[in-house]
Formats: sequence, structure tokens, C-alpha cells
Amino acid sequence: MHHIFKFWITQITMAQGRKTGGRQKGTPNKPNPLKETLRNQSVAYFEANITIDDEEIAAVMHMPKGSIVSRFDLDMAMMEPKDRAAIQERLLRYHTPQMQSVSAEVSLTGEITNTIESRLAQLAAENDK
Repeated sequence: MHHIFKFWITQITMAQGRKTGGRQKGTPNKPNPLKETLRNQSVAYFEANITIDDEEIAAVMHMPKGSIVSRFDLDMAMMEPKDRAAIQERLLRYHTPQMQSVSAEVSLTGEITNTIESRLAQLAAENDK
């Protein structure tokens, strides 16, 4: 009986929006070495740290020799234009909000046959009284 009562009290407390357990506020997440390694590799891939020394590569990238670029920039320059556009489109999904359809149901009551002009005339007449 005690367990049932304790469960019932806990459910009521949670329903009222009070925290009844779990981590304390401000407790950091546990470190995840795999996640950290993947994050570091991703940052390094986009970091500009490669100097273009080859004239041909500089010409393909439309940059002067000696420019500093990232591995991502080099990979993008070596792709076909259609593939480069597809990659850019996919990356934009992370930077721009996704458009969502919105529906609205409107209900009008009362006399709706008046035009704005006739309604303004009606209001002006009432104001003159």
C-alpha cells in the first residue's frame, strides 16, 4: 500500500510541474569521447589551414597561388558543378529555417456584405448623430 501511495503522490507532484528527481540543475552531460573526436574532425575539415602551392589547383579554385583554404574547399573545387550544388543545398538545410505549411480556418459572423466604403460611410453617419 505504501508503494502505491508514494507513486500516486509522485504523479500528482509531477503533474503540477515540480521536478521530483533526475539530475540537479546545471549538472553537465557526461563526456562522450566518440562525440568529441567526431566534432574535432569536423572542425578540422572546415578549418582553413592548407596553402595552395599548385598553379593548376589555384586556377581550378579561382584563387591566387598562396591562398589558404580548408580541406572542404579543396574537395568542393574538385567536384562537378552539379555535385557541388547538391552539397551546398544539403548544407543550407543546417543554416536556414525549414519552411512549413500553415493552415488557418476563418469564421466570419454578422453582416459581411458591406464593402469598406459602405462601412466607412455608415460609421461617419453614426459619428454625425
